[in-house]
Amino acid sequence: MKKRIVVVLLAFAMCSFSVPASVQAGGDSDVFSEEGDMDADDDEYGGDAYEDPDTDYEIDPDPDIMEANTLIAEDLRVSPAKKTVKKGAAFNIQIVAAGGSEFDDLSEEEWYDIYERSVEGVVFRSTKSNVASVSRTGRVKARKRGSAVIKTTINLTNGDSITFKTKVYVKK
Repeated sequence: MKKRIVVVLLAFAMCSFSVPASVQAGGDSDVFSEEGDMDADDDEYGGDAYEDPDTDYEIDPDPDIMEANTLIAEDLRVSPAKKTVKKGAAFNIQIVAAGGSEFDDLSEEEWYDIYERSVEGVVFRSTKSNVASVSRTGRVKARKRGSAVIKTTINLTNGDSITFKTKVYVKK
C-alpha cells in the first residue's frame, strides 16, 4: 500500500511540473487555445515565443527579395585600381561593392552571401605575365621592372559580365 501511495505522489509531482503555473492555479491563461494547443506566438508560460538565435534553419526567401539583393555590374569594382610594388612583392585583387551602391555598407558576411548568389565566376589575366603574374584567386606577383594590366572579368548569374583593369607598376 505504501508503494502505491509513493508512486501516485511521484506521478502527481511529475504532472504538476509540466503544467504552467497559471493553469495549475486554475487561473485563465491565453497560452492554450480552445483545442488545448498553444497559440503560435506564445511560449508555454504565456509570453511571446522565444526563438533560439543559434538554431540552424533556413528560410525560403521571397524571389522578389532575392532579385533585389542580387548584384549587377554597376554594383561592383576591383581594388586596387592601380598599385606600385617592388619586384618580388605580392598583393591580392579584391572584388568590392562600388562606392555609393546599395551594397557599399554591408557587413563582410552579408556581402559574401550576396556575392555568392550573384557571381558565377571570376577570371584574372595579366597583359604581361613576365612583369606581373596573377593566380586564379587574384594574387598578383611582381616579377620584373615594368608595367602590366591585370584584367578581372566577373561573370554574373544574370548573364552579364564586366571587366575591370588594375594597372600594376613594378619598380626595383
